Amino acid sequence: MTAESVRAATAGEKRVAVAFSGGLDSSILATCAAKEAEVVACTAYSEGARDQATAREAASAMGIELVATELTKEDAADGLGRIELPFVPTLMDRSLWCLYSVVARSAKEAGAEVMLLGQLADELFGGYAKYAEALKAKGPDAASSMMEADVREYAKRGRVRDVAACCRWVEPRFPFEAPGLTYFAMGLPVQFKIRDGVRKAVLRRAAAILGVPEAQAGAEKKAAQYSSGVQKLVSQFTLLTPQTGGGP
Repeated sequence: MTAESVRAATAGEKRVAVAFSGGLDSSILATCAAKEAEVVACTAYSEGARDQATAREAASAMGIELVATELTKEDAADGLGRIELPFVPTLMDRSLWCLYSVVARSAKEAGAEVMLLGQLADELFGGYAKYAEALKAKGPDAASSMMEADVREYAKRGRVRDVAACCRWVEPRFPFEAPGLTYFAMGLPVQFKIRDGVRKAVLRRAAAILGVPEAQAGAEKKAAQYSSGVQKLVSQFTLLTPQTGGGP
């Protein structure tokens, strides 16, 4: 199902970028996309952040081209000055805006017109620790309800942010939000997604079948704003940069 959604997202493209951290979701997208088009994996991180090593290791293991950009205070300041959203951005919004705008720019410079992003994989397949905690404390219905609410919330807020951050440079596409894949994932029992303490268990199994290297298929989840180090960088500007966008 994931391979089909990536095939649809890359149709007609000769060269495609993937917003790449070296984690499970972006590695699945890169593996599937490489069967359809020429792939360039684009990553950005502050000095010493986890993605600096994981992206390089994953790209090397997968044999794909990597374009890596080290984020600086200047990048953060420039990104924050360009935020234009229909809501007041949180620190997370500001951080992800900066990250994806830099990654999208590097994708454009690398010759791609389209960039794939792995958003919704966590909400659909149980990637966040809070889902495992809800499953343990309150049962599968509570965990499912939380995941479904997050899928809806991403469409209203997160997707708006991510598209706006990228579209100046490339067309962002989100294979995990393909209707068939979303319908399939939301219909799976939570116990398939979170099994024996392992989050996104069914997606990890799919990754192995698709040919994702073992290290990437089993990679521990860490949100992009943390693994890239961008939120730590942006937080230095939180009190200095005015909020933009309309109120709720």
